Amino acid sequence: MTTANLPEDGEATVGDQVLPPGRRHFAEWNQQLVAWVTDRPVAGAGRTWFALSAANEQTGLLPVLLVQAHWIAEPKAGNPPVFGFYSPADVDFMTQMSATSILADAWSDADDDPYLAAERAPFGAQFPGLAPAETSRLPQPRLEQAISALPPAYLGLVPALRPADIPAAVGWSVFGWDFAGGPRARALEIGAVLRSWEKRFGARLLQIGSDAILRVLVERPPRTLEHALRVAAEHLAFADECNQRAGYSVSELGAELVDAPIWTFWWD
Repeated sequence: MTTANLPEDGEATVGDQVLPPGRRHFAEWNQQLVAWVTDRPVAGAGRTWFALSAANEQTGLLPVLLVQAHWIAEPKAGNPPVFGFYSPADVDFMTQMSATSILADAWSDADDDPYLAAERAPFGAQFPGLAPAETSRLPQPRLEQAISALPPAYLGLVPALRPADIPAAVGWSVFGWDFAGGPRARALEIGAVLRSWEKRFGARLLQIGSDAILRVLVERPPRTLEHALRVAAEHLAFADECNQRAGYSVSELGAELVDAPIWTFWWD
């Protein structure tokens, strides 16, 4: 896919969806064109996200909900909002990356935390490995209800082959991240894990933004507590905060992931 598929500035019709005015957005680092985004938050953006996702093969574009952090001043006339589009990365590098290794490394990096033994039970110091795939799909009305409950959001369009590639394709980075390799490396790691979740759970990237929050819509979440505990271990290795709270234990988070259609993550 190429950026030639992106609408021009102004109102746009994509597939059968008539979208409110928006504009093309460029990465801060190299001014590479990465997305088209509405100029204002859209009420009912979740329903439009569903429709645009279904039209992906026709349009060559993938939708993503975008949020500007509350501490960033509202954009003045002529200036676009800020979503953390910083330094795009080549998504092909993800084929050389392992979600298992990424999560296992993050799990072991926190071994010096004295509270982890209790939080990680029934697992120990060694990462338990990836949870098995789920095959049972949530009913479509349940997914639509979950996404319709989200507040208004900016609606973005990205020329990516799969939802998991969006963070790297737009160069998603946010203030406060501190890790080896820079923002491009981090976006690729996030994408590699999201690709794995896409395959095993039908989890599609739903939302990112400058608030450092990432959400996915999950078509096939774990249906039993035993399975959800394995998924919870992945979540706790993946992000600083899960399900809008820090300090979860595996057992606490696992109980909330059973049949959960939306997974939420945040980085400090």
